[in-house]
Amino acid sequence: MLTALTILSGIGLVMAALLAVGRKAFFVVVDERHEKIMALLPGANCGGCGYPGCSGYASALVEGKALPSACPPGGADMAVQIAAVLGVEVGATVDRVAVVACAGDNAASPARARYLGVTDCAAAHAIAGGSKSCTHGCLGLGSCRVACLFDAIEITPGGLAVVIEGRCTGCGKCLATCPRGIIALVPRARRVHVLCNNPDKAKDVKAVCSVGCTGCKLCAKQSMAFAVDGALARIADDEAAIDESAALACPQGSIFDSRTVALRAWLNDPAARAAHEQRAAAWKEAEKERKAAAKKPKAEKPESGGAA
Repeated sequence: MLTALTILSGIGLVMAALLAVGRKAFFVVVDERHEKIMALLPGANCGGCGYPGCSGYASALVEGKALPSACPPGGADMAVQIAAVLGVEVGATVDRVAVVACAGDNAASPARARYLGVTDCAAAHAIAGGSKSCTHGCLGLGSCRVACLFDAIEITPGGLAVVIEGRCTGCGKCLATCPRGIIALVPRARRVHVLCNNPDKAKDVKAVCSVGCTGCKLCAKQSMAFAVDGALARIADDEAAIDESAALACPQGSIFDSRTVALRAWLNDPAARAAHEQRAAAWKEAEKERKAAAKKPKAEKPESGGAA
């Protein structure tokens, strides 16, 4: 018994000595700024900053490899607090939100085949480009909704993914899950969006979707904020003011203006879409009258009569 106790005591002393040596050999000095920053971060571990979780981002900040403004869920206020901890300048920040660039639901772009696979957009897209008529549009199976950590994406009854702006933090997690790359991060202040991602020629777009952009350039004529790359319009200048006429001029209804109607109503409510079409028709008629009036020759001035 005594021998056993002696052996166990010896083993304990040896292990304690090894632990003491190991602690000194592998001791890591923890920067107190790391802990302070961790207390400020939202803890979402979404990866929107480009680093593996909040701890990875905090380490990068302490090492001077990341900017205080790189955390989308934290926002501008948190960036200011992190900058204060680090003793650096915040720098310019742009609050961004995700937008799904597609308005072609199952009615506008019907299915060309019946998909019976797993409920995953990447899996559906891998089978002959998916079952939807438009091979560039939203598949509506909700992979982005599953990936979103903030419950900011819903699938409409018509089969479209829609971002709930008030919940979206702009982390970008949903972008990587979309096999068609139709989700983009745009400035939250932008109120007008081109809801189409089909770069094909006009006749090919019309063949697969009734609300697809045909590259007619009418929006670009109304606002310098627009540009047309090939056959697809896009917002080229975030700073330029965009008049409502850009959306009203679009013959396909591919341009959405959130200043006049909410996105979910635009996509789900036929009355909201009908109201837009009525405004567009009235605007086009007014434009036609304005152009006709501008072409009328000015009345000739009467010759001045004088005494012979």
